[in-house]
Amino acid sequence: MTKRELQDSAKTFIQNDPSKAIELCLEIYEKFPEEFNNYDAVNLLQAARKRHKISITKLPEIARKFKENEIVSGLCGWYIFDIYIKGKSPQQILQYENIIGQYLPLINQKNVSIDNQYPCPFYLIVSNLWDAHSNNLFNANKIFDYCKIVNPDFLSKKSSSYTTEEGRDVEQSSPYETYFQYYTKACDKLNKAEEALNSCNIALSSLSEFHYDNDLWFKMRMARAYIKLDKIDFAEKQYLEIINSKAGSSKYFLCKEFSELLFHQKRYEESWEQSLRSAIVLKDVKFCASLLLHQSRILARLNRINEAKRFAEVIYAGIQEKLWNNTSEYQKLVTYFKLEEGTGKAKTLFKKLYSFYKDELYKDCPSSKGQIIFIHNSGRFGKIKCSDESVINFTKNSFNQEHHRIDKFKNAEISFVSDYDYKAEPIAENIKIINLKKEDEIIGKIFKGKVQNIVDFGIFIDFDSDKRGLSHSSVLESNFKEVYNVNDFVKVKIINQTEKGYSLKILDKL
Repeated sequence: MTKRELQDSAKTFIQNDPSKAIELCLEIYEKFPEEFNNYDAVNLLQAARKRHKISITKLPEIARKFKENEIVSGLCGWYIFDIYIKGKSPQQILQYENIIGQYLPLINQKNVSIDNQYPCPFYLIVSNLWDAHSNNLFNANKIFDYCKIVNPDFLSKKSSSYTTEEGRDVEQSSPYETYFQYYTKACDKLNKAEEALNSCNIALSSLSEFHYDNDLWFKMRMARAYIKLDKIDFAEKQYLEIINSKAGSSKYFLCKEFSELLFHQKRYEESWEQSLRSAIVLKDVKFCASLLLHQSRILARLNRINEAKRFAEVIYAGIQEKLWNNTSEYQKLVTYFKLEEGTGKAKTLFKKLYSFYKDELYKDCPSSKGQIIFIHNSGRFGKIKCSDESVINFTKNSFNQEHHRIDKFKNAEISFVSDYDYKAEPIAENIKIINLKKEDEIIGKIFKGKVQNIVDFGIFIDFDSDKRGLSHSSVLESNFKEVYNVNDFVKVKIINQTEKGYSLKILDKL
């Protein structure tokens, strides 16, 4: 067969018999190497995608020969994506990494910065490699290398979204934002301070919207870069900015990092204060060991080392429970306090430190008295009427002790200190109960209520101005969803009060 006959024959087999098409294309390359052109390369790649064939002799050589051809390069990218990326787990992608790496230099990055109607296979391949190398452990070296072969100016800044099985819309970051998310983190991990600083600045100045708190992480990496570049004043300013933001105020490790910065400057009182702010935000005992060790070092500098015994007890308990590995630094603290027997579970011991942290943080602040006059139905915030008749807000986290529910404190007389939230607005903190005024006994009483919500297990009903309860399906008609509608008025009887709220029985529909 002539070269033209082989070419025409290969094209006819692509859809119905791609294996035969591949065979014919390779025959052309073997018999007519000088006449093998980009059309033959396109036929070969189309057949390879159709056949979903993993290993094809001479394909890398052919792809390299025609890598400047836009169609060949694009098809090569889609072939690699289809075979080695699409539908594969991170572990499977890494198994194919060497093969993928042979083809990456042969695939051109498409400029989709303006028109992203058609995705770029090169970006899809590289971004999946980023993801695979950040699964479980973040491989900064690999991710950095893969970021360096990407031109961020060619990436789209348009975010995308998808709908979950529950019907919830989730917005995802754009390819441009994703690139800087990985690149800045890799620079930070590899101590490439100048690159981290420059790339974070570019991301912050060129993006108008951020996802997954990326703006916060960019600023945090800038602060770390300033420290590495010995620009301490800039680092301190950066930490203060992010700690006093809505997202940053809830991240314990930011206050911890700032505390460590102050510690190295021998500003121990300020370091102690920031460590306390970190501790009252940290809820998971698994992450507390390094913070407790850091706090012990601060107390030693403040000549208060004996107060660190409670920290050592938590660390010792965590070692016994295998929450973290024992280190020489942890062991020094445990040995100093001669701990040989546990005094409780690490989680319980750490929780008991909460009141200590609050008292320490606000020990120099004047205390005021007031009464809790409002608690939101969500149980997350409320209002206090002060002795001077002014009103101040508080949150569930404002109490001196942690509480699962705070609605029981309605009308309680309390003491508190005034602080400021991330919006620089006054907020009550370190709230302590002076006198808990119990509500009048209402079990067995009857009220007029309003149907708030109807679910499979019952009906939620608002009653008595600010209370809500549940009439469980077990005390309702089997067809209660057909009988009642939202906003219906009903007569209810209080059956019981539990940690979850009031149990109600509907007596009549009004």
